[in-house]
Amino acid sequence: MKIVFAGTTENAVEVLRYLVEHSSHEVVAVLTREDARTGRKQLVTPSPVAEYASSVALPTMRANVVDEAIDQAIAALDADLGVVVAYGALLKRRTLLIPKNGWINIHYSLLPKLRGAAPVQRALIEGMRETGVSIFQLDEGMDTGPIHSQVHTIIEPGESAGELLSRLTKISITMLDECLAKISSGFASPSPQQGEPTLAKKLSRADARIDLKESAVQIENLVRGCNPEPMAWVDFRGEPLRIIEAIVATRPSSELVAAEIGEVVEIDGSILIKTGSGLLKLIDVQPASKRVMSAEDWHRGINSRAVLS
Repeated sequence: MKIVFAGTTENAVEVLRYLVEHSSHEVVAVLTREDARTGRKQLVTPSPVAEYASSVALPTMRANVVDEAIDQAIAALDADLGVVVAYGALLKRRTLLIPKNGWINIHYSLLPKLRGAAPVQRALIEGMRETGVSIFQLDEGMDTGPIHSQVHTIIEPGESAGELLSRLTKISITMLDECLAKISSGFASPSPQQGEPTLAKKLSRADARIDLKESAVQIENLVRGCNPEPMAWVDFRGEPLRIIEAIVATRPSSELVAAEIGEVVEIDGSILIKTGSGLLKLIDVQPASKRVMSAEDWHRGINSRAVLS
């Protein structure tokens, strides 16, 4: 089949690379978001998908909103199917009707659970034990179309959002191969979504701020869900301190019964924070304008009593 691919992120590149380098189908063009300012220097940078497409000489369309000009360019491709992975914008009905077999989308949740932009992050933040991958036929709703294929997987203890997304992407590539074969042969038969929908809204920096009055379990989940983006953080002496990795401490909280919430204490080489319920062990942190470092090095460097808020 002739495929037009729409995607933006690093994990979308992995799916695109599979289609270009290992599948029997032909990617005829790529649709991605416009170049954007990134990093501390705010340099205008192509999306990861645009960079990969350029490296393999794929025609590339850049658009944050698909207008009639983009529709005309897609129509000229005479594509059999559109494949979407983390493109970052909804496609309207007129666009969905252009490829002969419409568009399919890879979504990293068990739809209808966690519809929206941040299903992997929200799964971890909400403390879910299971998630998965859904490949579905796009319609005009937000992740509402009928499902071609769905695979479940257990969330591993300590798995970060970045690690989980990487694993789900590998699963999705295997699923995509089978799904494309069914569509190509005319045997695809997607089924309506079943169950109560939930939403997974994009995370903001405010969402990533740690509330130390919450339990150590909730805070660990937030830290895992916000790594690598947008990174969980607390306030330390008027500046943000990113918490890169932290786990629930097994030491009884009675050892810090006199401490206030947010107080940092070293016990037997472990850097512990008292939370609203239980203790949190810091593993790696990143102070403002500094590199990522071990919690032990950070605590040694401050050389005084520390209370986070």
